Amino acid sequence: MANEKTAEKVKVQPAAKKKENVSRFFIERVQKWVDEECERDAEFKALVSSKPEKTVEGACNYVLKCAKETGQAGWDDDEVYGLVRHFFDEDDVKDPGDQRPQKIIVSGHVDLSKEQLQEAKENAEKMYLDEIRKREAEKEKARIEKEKAAAEEKRKKLEEKRARENAMMGDLFGGL
Repeated sequence: MANEKTAEKVKVQPAAKKKENVSRFFIERVQKWVDEECERDAEFKALVSSKPEKTVEGACNYVLKCAKETGQAGWDDDEVYGLVRHFFDEDDVKDPGDQRPQKIIVSGHVDLSKEQLQEAKENAEKMYLDEIRKREAEKEKARIEKEKAAAEEKRKKLEEKRARENAMMGDLFGGL
């Protein structure tokens, strides 16, 4: 197949050889786009084939670097793929290395087995219930703190009242 040579040139290195720095799903989506773009555009295919040092993971690192620099939280697919193309087009654009984002969200459809779907539902329910329990615990903690503060305020007022009463008692008996 004509695309095999291209796939070899931009193939993501296995995790055993190199620590994976970006989301596997993100890399797979970009790899799929590169493969499809190579099929559509012979010039891009030749370009990618001529730069074996440029990898899809490197392109993903470059996209994440650009995202960090701009501070933009969300990117359209066309913007991401435009940056990937730019990474391969420009000789002076290099893999910036590990960008370690907190979270990458990749749009797309994922087929899950019935077991995976059931597990995902159970995990979602558990996370939801955990969040409810956490909020309830925070509310209870706030209520207890409020009660403690009210009790402390009441105790202070009672102490002040007793101090005033004791002061008055001393005055009644000639300042004893």
